[in-house]
Amino acid sequence: MAANSPTVPIFAPIAARTIQHEIVDLIRDAALRGDIDLGQHLPEQELAEQMRVSRIPVREAMRQLEQEGLVMRIPNRGCFVADFSEQDVIEIFSLRATLEMMAIELATPNITAQDIANLRAIIEAQRKAIEARDYNELTQLDLKFHEYICIKANHGRLLKMWRSQYVQALLLINWRFRLLPHYTPHTVIPDHSQITAALERGDAHTAIELTKAISQRVTNECIEVIRRKRQESPAPERDQQPAEAHA
Repeated sequence: MAANSPTVPIFAPIAARTIQHEIVDLIRDAALRGDIDLGQHLPEQELAEQMRVSRIPVREAMRQLEQEGLVMRIPNRGCFVADFSEQDVIEIFSLRATLEMMAIELATPNITAQDIANLRAIIEAQRKAIEARDYNELTQLDLKFHEYICIKANHGRLLKMWRSQYVQALLLINWRFRLLPHYTPHTVIPDHSQITAALERGDAHTAIELTKAISQRVTNECIEVIRRKRQESPAPERDQQPAEAHA
């Protein structure tokens, strides 16, 4: 898909019975794979023609993706893939870390032996995804690990706020694995194993300090990824109309 106006079809036709949700999934997956890039224009009519659907479900899908922070709408210009600035990355991961540290403090007294076994099963699944170089699966499992702890905090508003950052974190972490594959995937197992061991001991302080340090490192890595992506594929739309993602 070209930056200004895509001419080579990326999206296959889809069945009418699952239109809106499948459009959301297709666009999200294309962003994760890198088929569409930061700040790239997503013309509704052209997408509708590629998918062989009407513009209405495409428009509804764009609204959902806009709420998730993956798409931004510019008045009189249309929809674009969110263009993350370095400040966006800092805000996304600092908020996420704050929520996860609070979740650890609340969850630690609730953690059972079965929970530790469940967390270690997630880590084992992550190990298999790393071996297979399945970065989509690894990203999902990375977030699943942290979501599990947030759920154990028994704090509905915390969990809702954490999930509101899910898609943006999903995209950035996936890009991090793909653009820094020589070492970032291999940090997942030791990071999560250390947090799990601290939780097993009932040591919330250590788990929180680990989370803070890991979040800072991941923030710096994602900033590096954003810089690389800007160098590799500068988009004319982005240069003309900078816009921040809804972090």
